[in-house]
Amino acid sequence: MDWWQVRVDCTNDQVEIIANVFEDLGTGGVQIADQETTDFQLAAGWQAVIAYLPASRDLANFMTALRQQLAKLATAGLLKSDLPIATKDINEADWQTSWQDFYQPIQLSRYLTIVPQWQKYQPASATEQVVYLNPGKSFGTGAHTTSQLAAAALELTLRPHMAVFDVGTGSGILSLLAWKLGAGRIVATEIDQPSLTYTRDNLAFNQADKAIELHQGSLLEPVRAQANLIVANMLPEALLPLIPQLDAHLLPQGQIIYTGIIAEQAEKMKQALVAAGFAITLTISQNHWYCFRAQRQSEVAD
Repeated sequence: MDWWQVRVDCTNDQVEIIANVFEDLGTGGVQIADQETTDFQLAAGWQAVIAYLPASRDLANFMTALRQQLAKLATAGLLKSDLPIATKDINEADWQTSWQDFYQPIQLSRYLTIVPQWQKYQPASATEQVVYLNPGKSFGTGAHTTSQLAAAALELTLRPHMAVFDVGTGSGILSLLAWKLGAGRIVATEIDQPSLTYTRDNLAFNQADKAIELHQGSLLEPVRAQANLIVANMLPEALLPLIPQLDAHLLPQGQIIYTGIIAEQAEKMKQALVAAGFAITLTISQNHWYCFRAQRQSEVAD
């Protein structure tokens, strides 16, 4: 046995919340299964959110933390109480097959598409930009709403040759999207060592390993330069400590893209950015998740 599989069944509108809980607990990417893509017995209007833990991890401690998180969200009225939870052991070969069965091409926008590395794909037009990913155990498949919000904000904000910092890059998805959109210097940071294995593989597979600088470390601590754009798709617990680092790492007229923000935390995050001297210039929301674009208040025209 190489992995623990942990599955939570929930209604369709709660899938993104459960996925974020798994990310918060350090599982990386998740699988989303419905009645058409699995042999699980699921009620109508329900899906299964599935994550994997290495066998070396303490399953009992993880399950205690998972149940505590779910209970808090249920108390806040964001989840149903007593959602079905199941675990089973699984070997590496079964994990790989299962992951590949669920992960399909994702069209983020008219111009950006995420495709699994193991699939052949023909772009629909010459303007379609394709990023190939094997997220492995890292976070960032493109299926999560927060990744899609970040991609939309990137398309609206990024201009050719901009310097971009991608904080908590996970699979490398946002760095690769920025590269496809014409960014200049791209610096990505990631603290999780297991995730970095897949990040490096994704950069190399897309022939972007020379274009994207990858550093292991917390937030922007490994970076000494400044950027035109800083993008971060993380939980508020990580986004809040990043705020004090932003100003020193932004060039004049620099902008930030913040996502990974659940609806209940949106106002708190907005107030924290404003208190740090930033003005919100764009807000995008979908399925209880928010994305903010911000710029120094002193640089925003009245």
